[in-house]
Amino acid sequence: MKFSGEMSGTRKIRDVSQRSLHEDIGNLRGKLPSVASQALVQSFVAPPGKVCLLYGDKFIFQLSLRMAAYAMTQGSSVAVVDGCNRFNVHLLSQFARERRIDPDEFLRRIFISRGFTCYQMEQAVGARLPVFLESIGSNVAMIFGLLDTFYDEQASFREVQQILRRLLVTLQEIKARGVSVLLACTEWNVLPKERNQLFTTLKTGMDTIYRLTADGEHRPSLVLEKGAMIKPRSLQRSEH
Repeated sequence: MKFSGEMSGTRKIRDVSQRSLHEDIGNLRGKLPSVASQALVQSFVAPPGKVCLLYGDKFIFQLSLRMAAYAMTQGSSVAVVDGCNRFNVHLLSQFARERRIDPDEFLRRIFISRGFTCYQMEQAVGARLPVFLESIGSNVAMIFGLLDTFYDEQASFREVQQILRRLLVTLQEIKARGVSVLLACTEWNVLPKERNQLFTTLKTGMDTIYRLTADGEHRPSLVLEKGAMIKPRSLQRSEH
C-alpha cells in the first residue's frame, strides 16, 4: 500500500454495482446535492487527464476518499500523496465491507506516500509519483494537503514559492499523460500573511476548482468556482 516503499500486487475487482452513488458520498453530516456530487465523482474518473482542486470544509478528505473508492471499483489503482496525515484506511475498508468486497483485496488498489516537509512533498510528487503511476499503469492520483508543509517557516518563502511552481509544472506533465489528479486541501489563514499567496498560486494551476462549504446547520454543499462540471449522460437525464 506504500509507494515510497514496497509495492503490492493487485487483482481487478469485478461486479461492483454503481447502485446509489448518492448514498456512497452523501453522508457527510448531511447530503451533498445529488447531481452535483455524483457528477464530481464520476467525471473525475472519466475522461482522464485533468487537475482538480477540492478545498474548504474538513469533509473534503472524506469526499476525496469516496472518489478514490469509486475509481477503485471501476478497476483503477490510485496513488495518494498525503502531506497532512488525513488518509483514512478505515473509511475505505468500511466502503468495501458495505459492498461485500474483500477489504484486503480492495486496499491493494490504493498506494500511499507521506510527506512531512515541503522537501519531502516535492520528492514524493515531483520525482516519485510520475514514475510510480507509470509503473502500475494508473491514471488516478490524489494529493492531500500539498501546502500544509509549505507554511513551515523553516523553509524561506522564496524557496517554497519555487517548489510550488515546479510542482505545478509536474502536475501539468502528469495530466498530459492522461492522468487525473485531485488535490484536496484546507484553505488556511496563516502568518506571516505573505504565505497565503501560495494558495492563490496553487489555484492558477488548476483546471477545475470546487469548494465544499457547510452552512450553520452543518449541511455541506459543493460550489464550482472554476472550470466546467462534466456530467455523464445518466446524470443529465436524472437532473431533468
